[in-house]
Amino acid sequence: MLVQILASILISIGAEAQQAVTVYGDKEYRPYAYEENGEARGIYVDILETAFARMADYEVNVVMVPWKRGLDYIRKGTGLALFPPYHAPDRDSWMLFSEPILEEQVVIFGKEETLAERKNWPEDFLGLRAGMNSGFSLTALGGDRFAQACRSGEIDLQEVNSTEQNLKKLSLGRIHFYLNDRLTDIGKFPSVQRGMVTASNNGHLGFTRVDGDYPYLRDFKKSFDATIREMKDSGEIDRIVKDYLK
Repeated sequence: MLVQILASILISIGAEAQQAVTVYGDKEYRPYAYEENGEARGIYVDILETAFARMADYEVNVVMVPWKRGLDYIRKGTGLALFPPYHAPDRDSWMLFSEPILEEQVVIFGKEETLAERKNWPEDFLGLRAGMNSGFSLTALGGDRFAQACRSGEIDLQEVNSTEQNLKKLSLGRIHFYLNDRLTDIGKFPSVQRGMVTASNNGHLGFTRVDGDYPYLRDFKKSFDATIREMKDSGEIDRIVKDYLK
């Protein structure tokens, strides 16, 4: 009986020693990160939850939110970390980036008549309407010239909250093309095709630089980075991706 009591006390002390942490994820980024029936799902979720389970000093809760809201949390310091942002110069002043987790390729989605005769990016797409998810980085998805064209009005940029909304607009002809990761599911939109690659980026866990409320931020990031490096070196991340895409 005494042994059981002591064991219970030790378990309780160990649990209390863990730092509770909330990490936010993009709820509309299939197949990488999304919410389904109130549960976090996706490739990044599988990778990160595996990593978090090995970080003995932390108990991590993953909460999925709209991307733009998640970015606002990190910018203001309302939240500690968000996945999976690409590195972009306009984020450097307010976001710290983790060890790269996955390399993603951004492609152009469009109908055959839009993609067939256009081979030069982004010059051949000037004068068209582009769709993007709100809060995504113009430079990271399409490069400096694309970002400049969107800001100058040479490309008419239209942003909505989700991939599903953009693909619907594309299939209905309300936009001419859409930029997102090459693994974006277009199965429900038979008129939509994948075109050329516009960028390759690494997804990260992005941390706030407003760290006053998070004295453990540096240690958490160090532990996370080391765990992700181990998972990459062992091939575990590659296996998670392959298993998820079967």
